[in-house]
Amino acid sequence: MVSGARSIYALMKLLPVQRKVVLITREPRQITVDFRLLKEAIRRKHPGHRIVVIKHRKLSASYIPKAFREMYHLATCSGCLVDGYIIPVSILNHRKGLRIGQIWHALGAIKKFGHLASGTREGPHPRVAATMRMHQNYTFVCASGQVPASVYTAAFGIPGHRVQPLGMPRVDYLLDSQTVASRRERILDRYPQLRENAQNGGRTVLYIPTFRRGKHIPYTQVAAAFAEYDDAANTLVMLPHPIDKSPLPDGGRTIIGTDVGVLDWLAVADVVITDYSAVTYEATLRNIPLVFWPYDIADYTEDRGLAVDYVAEVPGPIVESATEAVETALSIGPPDYRQFRSKHLNFVTEEDGSLPREPPACADRIIDALELEN
Repeated sequence: MVSGARSIYALMKLLPVQRKVVLITREPRQITVDFRLLKEAIRRKHPGHRIVVIKHRKLSASYIPKAFREMYHLATCSGCLVDGYIIPVSILNHRKGLRIGQIWHALGAIKKFGHLASGTREGPHPRVAATMRMHQNYTFVCASGQVPASVYTAAFGIPGHRVQPLGMPRVDYLLDSQTVASRRERILDRYPQLRENAQNGGRTVLYIPTFRRGKHIPYTQVAAAFAEYDDAANTLVMLPHPIDKSPLPDGGRTIIGTDVGVLDWLAVADVVITDYSAVTYEATLRNIPLVFWPYDIADYTEDRGLAVDYVAEVPGPIVESATEAVETALSIGPPDYRQFRSKHLNFVTEEDGSLPREPPACADRIIDALELEN
């Protein structure tokens, strides 16, 4: 199958190259913030280029006809950006000079992925990864700090010089005070109880756990602990993964916030409870206190593995129960993330980890790295 695809693609590469940028995403529901900002940067910097956005599907019989469309656009585009592992990007032999950038879909990584997770229960099988040339053919990979850069080098299996300090478009999104204020107002209009609670001194607590393949997440435990400890001024918002089938709390004052994106929820969050999620990175850019409840860290380390020294690196208190997570979230004070950012986000912040005075224009940096002709 791979050999046949390469033969067909060799013929497609004989077609004329078009003034076109292809953005391929693994997000099935909507265009991500990163891609939206990249589209705006392309229109602003290269108005003569057409933009094609493709939602990539996993390998299956129904994917085959869609693969030909992806192959055609790759064969005829001026540049390509992806936010995950895209089969034709990795397995095909591309035209010399085609620049392909990987922006990934998170600012950093706490859990292992890609080649780092190869051979684990949740990771890819090593033979499959080799056959499908997993994460090959990237001209550059975008990173926001030195620690993520070292993780990406190993996870993508690429030379270190290909990981470049370009950041991600979402950095500008999170640091733009006007954008944040606008998103906050939209959410408060959608959920007026949050506005009322904020006026009464309450906290909005987000629970954003990492997805576990084939395992349930204890959402109901957190909701029960919140209900037992909480008073009426606080609100718990749960953000389950789109394909998570874990039982969710029914009723009460818990909000299941899947109708709003995670980055938007950070505009109203007072505290985030998580475990191994890369939302850690986004929260530190918003100076939102973090509480870490790695309730299954031994099993998770065996099933997938962690990319960093968890106890040494996570920028917040580590708790051992749902009750302790809620109690800590409702009492925690303002954080100081400068030390964390000086290692993990130092490509987009000041040298000492302070937030930049102006957003670093990451989308423009990334588009410039494609080296498109005007």
